[in-house]
Amino acid sequence: MTPLRYTLLADGPSDRCLLRIIDWLLASFPGVSPRVIAAQFADPRQLRNQPMAEKMQQAIHYYPCDVLFVHRDAEREPMQNRLKEISLAAEQAQIRDHVPVIPVRMTEAWLLLEVDAIRRAADNPNGNAPITLPRLHDLESEPDPKQLLFSLLLIASEKTGRRLDRFRRNLAWRRARVADFTGDFSALLQLRAFAHFAAETKRVVEAWCESHP
Repeated sequence: MTPLRYTLLADGPSDRCLLRIIDWLLASFPGVSPRVIAAQFADPRQLRNQPMAEKMQQAIHYYPCDVLFVHRDAEREPMQNRLKEISLAAEQAQIRDHVPVIPVRMTEAWLLLEVDAIRRAADNPNGNAPITLPRLHDLESEPDPKQLLFSLLLIASEKTGRRLDRFRRNLAWRRARVADFTGDFSALLQLRAFAHFAAETKRVVEAWCESHP
């Protein structure tokens, strides 16, 4: 069976964790098996610092694919602004099959779903420290999801002193582990940004499935 090849062009190297979410979403569509998903990460550190259209062209050149996922954190910008930015760049780069990935406000908002995933990422799955996640509908208004996730990982570790200092040095790596340990992202479909991302992904994948029966 022909594999579905996709490339993720992200804001930064730590956003590699979005691969796990994209894989989960793709595998949820009829006709797409996890066995036929071939993922690539266009590490932004290996691409020249150029306008987005040029970066997209570089990503396609160095990581050939059927679908290009283009990540931009919304941060303090309206999601619609980021959508226009990516759409214009794709038009300039003449890239048709692309999907915007725009978490509001940043990637970590999509990782604040499962307490168990955070405890496991902290290497303390049986911990008892209280961990309170934001309500789902508050995720897109959380002012700093990254800092919140890091704080929850520190709490979940239940470490103190020097061991906590050592743990703190690996928070970026543990953020990716939260994504790996999260079993189900379907609750995020209730969020406007994620629902848009899922709908665009479905549109592109359905077109791919029709051309690869």
